[in-house]
Amino acid sequence: MIKVDDCKFLEKTGLDLGAASTKIISTDQIVVEDRVRLKCMVCPFYGKNLKCPPYTPSIAEFRNILNDYSTAMVVKFKTPEISEETSKETSKYLLKKKNKVRIENQDIYNTLSSVWPDISATYKKMLNLLLELEKTAFNKGYTFSMAFFAGRCLLCENCNIDNGCQNSLVARFSAEAMGINLLKTAENAGIELKFHSSDNPSPITPMAILLID
Repeated sequence: MIKVDDCKFLEKTGLDLGAASTKIISTDQIVVEDRVRLKCMVCPFYGKNLKCPPYTPSIAEFRNILNDYSTAMVVKFKTPEISEETSKETSKYLLKKKNKVRIENQDIYNTLSSVWPDISATYKKMLNLLLELEKTAFNKGYTFSMAFFAGRCLLCENCNIDNGCQNSLVARFSAEAMGINLLKTAENAGIELKFHSSDNPSPITPMAILLID
């Protein structure tokens, strides 16, 4: 069994790469709940992304997988720097949501499409950092290390459902798709996490989980 202290070097590596916070934890501090999947099922992108349900392992399967690990790392990224246009467009959507104005799926699609280049570039920057951590763990002998990013994969604007993932080597499953309650898990790690709001208009949740073994 891998001890938490054995993996402390990854905390420093993550910070050196540009993460805001990193914390090695035991996997029993990762909170997995069936109800988290409900949020996926009401997402307007449900069924439109291969790294999200219904194309992912079930929560029961993930619980079994998690039993094979003893150590993990919570990674919080620095608040994404987004352009004024992206901030304005996402803030308009969030204001509608706050005021309980009816939002059609097409409104969401149009908003994200208009700011896609900015969102995608920011996501890729964070993902590259995460994959570098995963590779570092692999090179140290933890060959089953696997990362899970918050939210849906944003490598492609439109996921190629019919022909399969076009970035299979670098795309990673959504943490929420596995049933991971990110707020509670972050709290267990002593890390503050805030989802996007009118005060924090970035559409990307800056957090990830790295399983280490």
